[in-house]
Amino acid sequence: TIYISIMALIPDIYKNAVVSIGIKNNSGATNWIGTGFLVVRQIDKDGYIPFLVSNKHVFQGEKRIVFKMKEQGSNNWVEVPADLSEADGSTKYVIHNNPAIDIAVLQLDGDFINRNNLEFPAFDIDKNAMSSSELLENGFDDGSFIYMLGFPMGLVVKGASRPICRMGCMARICSEQISETNNILIDIQNFPGNSGSPIISKPELVSITGTKNLSRSLLVGIVHSYIPYNDTLRSSQSGEIVEIRKENSGLAYAHPVEYIREIIDLIQPTVQIEGSTTTA
Repeated sequence: TIYISIMALIPDIYKNAVVSIGIKNNSGATNWIGTGFLVVRQIDKDGYIPFLVSNKHVFQGEKRIVFKMKEQGSNNWVEVPADLSEADGSTKYVIHNNPAIDIAVLQLDGDFINRNNLEFPAFDIDKNAMSSSELLENGFDDGSFIYMLGFPMGLVVKGASRPICRMGCMARICSEQISETNNILIDIQNFPGNSGSPIISKPELVSITGTKNLSRSLLVGIVHSYIPYNDTLRSSQSGEIVEIRKENSGLAYAHPVEYIREIIDLIQPTVQIEGSTTTA
């Protein structure tokens, strides 16, 4: 008898942690503008700080957003409001010290989540994620398969909050690439609305002899833009440019996880828990 074990390539908690981000228009309808994901950091044996992570350019210019969360014990999804600005006009969300890094982290109100009996599936930023150097040490490299979870082109289901999954591969992950551009390069089709989408590693159960394989599904980074390809059309008579068409090259930039951790460190540093840090 042969037994075959089928494992989930993406844990449900990861898919449920990805949220659509929207803004209310004057008529009260919601315009879905991007993607974010829920993250926690453990602060003691039973305590966690909740965060919403997205791109800086998704939050900028907005005073309030909404995102979907599910009521515990039901199939009822609600639009949860979140203020992005303080009364003095400053932002409630935190960005990286490096202005080139397009990440924003908003600390959420844990009491509000508990009072309203809301589910909070989330990535543990220390246990469910790996920095670029950790990934390379564990066998994740150029050509490794990845998933992107998000809400492109406003494709949000009213009665749920299930993201669209797209598959691709790591195009380039190396210290030189990250040092020069603060990015890893991924080969995946992303479109408006995917801003803020998490990038997840595909677990691999086999590897070439003598090499490591990353057998866990982990948070790898956050996508923020695609690389366009410009196709120039010239007049056959004058030789002048008459049109420039911008196409999606299929390559995209994503910031690696270490930059998300660095922002969360500004809000809530890692702490010792029963003799070990939360990053163990």
